[in-house]
Amino acid sequence: MPVAKDNQFWDALMENKVAKKLIKKHKCKAKCENIDDLANRYEVSKQEVEKVFKIFQLMDDDGSGTISSSEVAKMLNELGIDVSPKVVQAVMRSSDVSGDGQIDFEEFLAAVTSKIKLSTVKADVQLMLSKIDNNPEKVISAEELVVAWSETVSTNITVKEACALIQQADTQGRGKATIHEFITMCQTV
Repeated sequence: MPVAKDNQFWDALMENKVAKKLIKKHKCKAKCENIDDLANRYEVSKQEVEKVFKIFQLMDDDGSGTISSSEVAKMLNELGIDVSPKVVQAVMRSSDVSGDGQIDFEEFLAAVTSKIKLSTVKADVQLMLSKIDNNPEKVISAEELVVAWSETVSTNITVKEACALIQQADTQGRGKATIHEFITMCQTV
């Protein structure tokens, strides 16, 4: 499934060991401009912007300032991930916001930071759900979700937002979702 491979690509790319290995392997000379602005806009540290920039440079073999589908394929291969055209298309589709067939640095940074944030949210949600009950078949209501969310996650949600999440997770149309359904829904995001 391309989406899973797309996530596998981003996860492998940002894994500390892989990133460090790739950065050591290639010497990056250019500096990222507007680090402060980008860090603020994408709500990440300056160090994270610099790290992502170095990885971007590694992928930009021709020095064009953009990453092409062939450069994505090459990086997928280096990461040991399936290099089928569908996987490359999934990565390009998830990142190329402008639709020009190339991924510029800001598009790359946006994709990476969204994956980092999503990973954090998923971990928070799983922790939150484990606090509700260890029984994956336990049914939770929107109200229970609001309480558990406020005790675990750094943001609050309203009952209306919780209802929308429950509705999305509820595979049987009963207005409630099991913890298993909720985790499954979170993993498919």
